[in-house]
Amino acid sequence: MKFWQKAFLGILVVFIIAINSCLYLTSNYSFSLNMRRDTDRSLGEYHFIINGISETMNSIYYRDQTLPAPASIASLMRSYADYYKQQNVFFEFKQSGAILFTNIPSNFQADLNTEGLTKNAYALKVLQNNGIHYLSITGNVGGQFSDYTFTYVRDLSELYSAHALLTRYLITVSALVETVLALVLVLLLRRLTHPIRIMQKATRKIAGGVYNERICIPSKDEFHDLAENFNQMALSIQEKINELDKNAQDKQRLIDNLAHELRTPLTAIRGYAEYLQSANTSEQNRIKATGHIIREIDRMKNLAFKLLDLALVRNSKPDLQEIVPSALLTQVGAASEPKLKEKGQRLAIHSSLKTLIGDSDLLQSLLLNLIDNAAKASAENSTISLSAFFAACPILEVKDSGCGMDAEQTALVCEPFYRVDKARSRSSGGVGLGLSLCREIARLHGGELRISSYPGKGTTVQVLFTTPLQLPENLLIPEDV
Repeated sequence: MKFWQKAFLGILVVFIIAINSCLYLTSNYSFSLNMRRDTDRSLGEYHFIINGISETMNSIYYRDQTLPAPASIASLMRSYADYYKQQNVFFEFKQSGAILFTNIPSNFQADLNTEGLTKNAYALKVLQNNGIHYLSITGNVGGQFSDYTFTYVRDLSELYSAHALLTRYLITVSALVETVLALVLVLLLRRLTHPIRIMQKATRKIAGGVYNERICIPSKDEFHDLAENFNQMALSIQEKINELDKNAQDKQRLIDNLAHELRTPLTAIRGYAEYLQSANTSEQNRIKATGHIIREIDRMKNLAFKLLDLALVRNSKPDLQEIVPSALLTQVGAASEPKLKEKGQRLAIHSSLKTLIGDSDLLQSLLLNLIDNAAKASAENSTISLSAFFAACPILEVKDSGCGMDAEQTALVCEPFYRVDKARSRSSGGVGLGLSLCREIARLHGGELRISSYPGKGTTVQVLFTTPLQLPENLLIPEDV
């Protein structure tokens, strides 16, 4: 059973009990008031009649000095009976148990004990005979007429008929109200629980793999807050899933590229090894073959070291310290000088940054990789620029005037094993992991690796340190090193 159905049944049952209880109490209260009204009226008429009978009998007794004759009493009672008959009131008058007058219906049986009753005392009871209710009041006349008994009987059929009619009316009203209430409850609960059905549908879609599903509930109640939290949760799940998918794709691409990179040197090594093993060649050819083997082994070693560096960077925490950028750039320049001299290239260093927070060893590795890539892309006797400056945040920059890259190449250049010029990279021993390593080092420093390149115009690589760990007092102090 659904939630709205449980709520509907629970609320409806409570309302039905409450409404019927109120109507029942109202009906009983109305009947009690009407019964009290008829009882007071009957008692008033009873006292009026019995006092009139007592006075008449006393007058006859004092006038005739004898008890009234039964015919006189019957005539007196008949006058009262004729007057009250239209009001469904009946009388009975007895003397020592003998009936002197009665017009009470034959099916009425009065069973009231009048022994011990004195004047002005009476016995009152509601009796039912053949489905008809009567109010009976019986009492003694009193005085010297204490053996005379007067019985007043009122037919309550009108009262009970009115009560039955009122009860049927209230039952009809109750049924109509409960029917309308049930319809209103269904509509109201369906409307109130509509956000739950929306979220249920959305969760079912997300469970089925549709992670971009979102909920829009325009109201400003708890359901709106729940929808906002749900959307935030769905966004987090989508981001995590996308991150997992990307990581899985990156790992698969890394494995595929690694297998591809290893296949070429292993094939070459095996080919040269088989040549040395089976061929009868000169010492010069053997030396040449072993040289090729050594170069391929060096390529594999370089690949292994780069992968190891990349793994270490991804799984380590940098040792952040305050660094003097000018000293860092000087150390990088000294380390890269031998390789630059091979092509007659020059490194121009400029620093206007006072301080920098970072890991000195990792930043040296980053800059050396960037300078190595710039040297490979630049012509002989060219100049490579290495700078450190402040522009909204601390920036390290490596700039060359080499062959450059187009937009597609720039977007993919940081991917593992990607090489812009595969032939040149292989001949220079590159494995396409340098910029991936640089990107990871920048990420560890809370920074961003930004590459700007144009074919034939060179490449500019910047490391922007946007982390809040950087000192706010990085001032622009021009200093050329």
